[in-house]
Parts: sequence; structure tokens; C-alpha cells
Amino acid sequence: MSFIFTPRGAFFFVTLSLVFSGLFTSGLILLLKPTNQFLFLPLTLILGELLLVAPLLFIIAKSERNFIEVLRFNKINVRIIFVSILLSIGVVIISDELERIISLIFSPPEWLDEFGHFLSVDDPIILILIFLGAVPLAAICEEILFRGFLQQVLEKGWQDVTRAVLLGSLFFALVHLVPYWAIQIYMLALIMGYMAWVTNSIFPSMILHGINNGIAFSFANWKTFFDGWYDWNGHVSPIILSLGIAIAIIGFKQFSSQQLAKDREL
Repeated sequence: MSFIFTPRGAFFFVTLSLVFSGLFTSGLILLLKPTNQFLFLPLTLILGELLLVAPLLFIIAKSERNFIEVLRFNKINVRIIFVSILLSIGVVIISDELERIISLIFSPPEWLDEFGHFLSVDDPIILILIFLGAVPLAAICEEILFRGFLQQVLEKGWQDVTRAVLLGSLFFALVHLVPYWAIQIYMLALIMGYMAWVTNSIFPSMILHGINNGIAFSFANWKTFFDGWYDWNGHVSPIILSLGIAIAIIGFKQFSSQQLAKDREL
């Protein structure tokens, strides 16, 4: 069991967790053949996210290890929460513009529109279920698995934080299996890894992950709300983009400050 707490074992275990979650939810769909897929698919999304971390939580419990230490569930104070939100908003705006630039070079895959339709529904109950699976649950479960468990194992095993963040983030981008989003996901993963390491907590990376998914969810459902003040000729408005860059810089400076390091000691 201690093998999974080595770098090689952690990569292997996370891969198995992803395969287990994917096969289980896909098997349910094929086995049950639900007539109401609009309701069933959001439920499998929620189940899939929970299954990502279920094996890990089971093993930690069986090994009698400390959940807080193993998964980086360390407390953060109000200042770190505020700085995390500030940095996250700026980074997500920059990432959005990066995707728009990439779309000028590479044509978006055809299924991307279908994915947007999946996120966008009229039924309020289904909308809430999709939101729960795609935003808070995805942020919580994926950060537990990747920044809480995997990255921390890599840091300790390799004794090299830079290598751990770079390769752990690359792995995170690759397992999403979407080449079109690879650059954006890798950039976000690097920043989430940095946030988790600096604060020794996965709560800041959960904030960035949740804000990113939340904004994507909002675009899919209420795109007209962003017209006129956020969108500009197929790009992010220069004013909004400038503000995003500014607050991202401020956020990074705050994260790298000595004061933030002191704030880790609550």
C-alpha cells in the first residue's frame, strides 16, 4: 500500500482512479440505457467526480494516515482566500483570451458545441445538477487527487518542487484528453500547483479551479450577459483583459510576498 505514496506509484494510482471512474460511469450508461438522458448524464457526472477520489480516501483510511496532511487540507485565512480569488479572476480572464487566440490558429473541434449544449439546459433541476458536478465537485475532487495527493507525493519523493509542479501539471493536462485545451489547462494547472505549494493547502487551487469552471458554465448558459462589456470582436474586451492582467500581477506578487508565507502559520 505504501507503493502509491511514491512518485511512480502515485502516477499509477491516479491513472487507475481515472480509468475506474470513466469505466464505471460509462458502464452504467450502457447497462441501464436510460430513457431520460438529460437527467441521467448529470448524475453520472456527479458520480464520476466522486469516484475519482473514493479509492484514495479508502486507502488513506485503511492506512490510518492523516487526511489533512496527505491531502493538504490545511486551513487558510481570509487574506489568502481574498488573494486566491483575486489571482484566479485575473488568470481565468487571461486564459479565456488565450483560448480565443488559439481558435484563430486551430479550428475548435466539432464536439465543443455539443459540450456547450450539454452544459446549457432549461430545466432548473438538471441545471443545478450539472453545476454541482462541473463546478464545486470537479474543483474539490480533482484538486484532492492532483494537487492534494499527486503533487505532494512528487514533491516529497523527488525533493524538487519545480519538477513536481511541471510534470504533475503536464499529467493533469494530458489526462483531460483534449489537445485543443492542452495549453490552457497546463497553464491553469501550473498556477494551481504553485498556489497549493506556496500555501501548503489545496483550498487556493480549489478556488481557481472552481472560478474557471464556474465562468465556463456561465458562458454556456448566459452568454448574452457577457455581450457588449466582456466580448469584443471575438476577443476579451481590452479593458477587461487589461484589468485581468493587472489583478493577476497583483495576485502573484501577493502570493510571492513574505507576508503570505507568514500567513501560512495560523
